Amino acid sequence: MPAKDGKERVLENLVISAILIVVAIPILASTIVITRQQNVRLIETFGRFSSIRSAGLSFKLPWPIQIAGANFSLQIQEIAEDVNVKSKDNAFVSVPIRVQYRVNEASAQDAFYKLSNAADQIRSYVVNQVRSTASGMTFNDLFQSRDTFENDVASTLTERMGEFGFRIENVLVDDPQPSEELRRAFDRVISAERLKEAAVNEGEAKRTLQVAEANAEGEALKIKASAFASFRKTVADGNAEALESFAGRTGLSPADGLAFFVSINEMEAVRDAAQAGGRIVFVSGSARESQQAAMMGLVSDPLGDQPDLSAAQRSAAE
Repeated sequence: MPAKDGKERVLENLVISAILIVVAIPILASTIVITRQQNVRLIETFGRFSSIRSAGLSFKLPWPIQIAGANFSLQIQEIAEDVNVKSKDNAFVSVPIRVQYRVNEASAQDAFYKLSNAADQIRSYVVNQVRSTASGMTFNDLFQSRDTFENDVASTLTERMGEFGFRIENVLVDDPQPSEELRRAFDRVISAERLKEAAVNEGEAKRTLQVAEANAEGEALKIKASAFASFRKTVADGNAEALESFAGRTGLSPADGLAFFVSINEMEAVRDAAQAGGRIVFVSGSARESQQAAMMGLVSDPLGDQPDLSAAQRSAAE
């Protein structure tokens, strides 16, 4: 019996020790806190926040006194959203925006406890802020002042989200995309501008061509006038020399010589008219009475007296 009692005590001690070990292992394990890199873990004491544990190995009071939350990432995250906005000049456009943010380690408890769904709630703030900023800018400003737009959105979000333990790292705004209706309107405007430019260029080309033609015609008329004046002068000088030579050699007066030349001109005119196919030629005798008309080769004085016509002047070629 005594031996049996000793064995029972040993067995009992072993069972108790085993029970204590089984109970102690989970309790001791619950005191170990292992935090991954770029993460933090929040420690709660009886359900209330008490501390933050950074990456690495740390210890806490055993469960259920203290509980370590799951790894809470400190890595930069991104929210992508296409925000439909109305600009100051009533243009409807879609603004593609990317917001890069991360949890501020010193305020991780605010980021963890104050927002139930951080990504969706940050997205709501982003959409609201983008629309608010875009409403004060024209369509052209959205394209030409994207840096200003990004800085405005970033500064406002940084101030607002800082209260919840988040830090805005960057705000990226791509080219705003106009609505289909606005795109068609811009296409019509651009097409009209191109047609206007083409019409202006065509009109300018026509004007330039007309100016060039007018200048060329003016120069041609000047050359013709100069040549005609030179021709007239040459003819006048030749007639004067011929008349002077004829009068000197024949002893006739200049008036008789002029009358002779007029008769020659009339006969040549009748000959040329007949050779050209004329059938009836009227020759006036008033050319004998006008030296100026004879020199010009023109005969026209229907109101003057009609002297007797010579045989050559009365002839008609058929």
